[in-house]
Amino acid sequence: MHYEYASDNEKDYASVFAEFDNMTWQGHCMYCGHCAPCPKHIDVASVMKFLNLAKAQNSIPETVYEHYMALESKADDCIACGVCEKRCPFGVSIVENMKEAKKLFGM
Repeated sequence: MHYEYASDNEKDYASVFAEFDNMTWQGHCMYCGHCAPCPKHIDVASVMKFLNLAKAQNSIPETVYEHYMALESKADDCIACGVCEKRCPFGVSIVENMKEAKKLFGM
């Protein structure tokens, strides 16, 4: 049946969602930007996104590398002050991820 002709009861997916396993996003970057501002002007959300894209593909796609290199400040600018981690609502280990990004991207 088409959605536009479905009854309100048929359009209510609450019962379906209620059966899903509870999920937590703790420790996973959502690129929300709550970590900002960084005292070293690192766009933490972008670094995290590029790091995750490279990790998901087990390589660094050329476009991801180019976007990372275009950032004003990169992971190697991180001074591990932890300010970003205090702001992160998801408990992401940002400092460790900055170290990983520095190693992966070479800066």
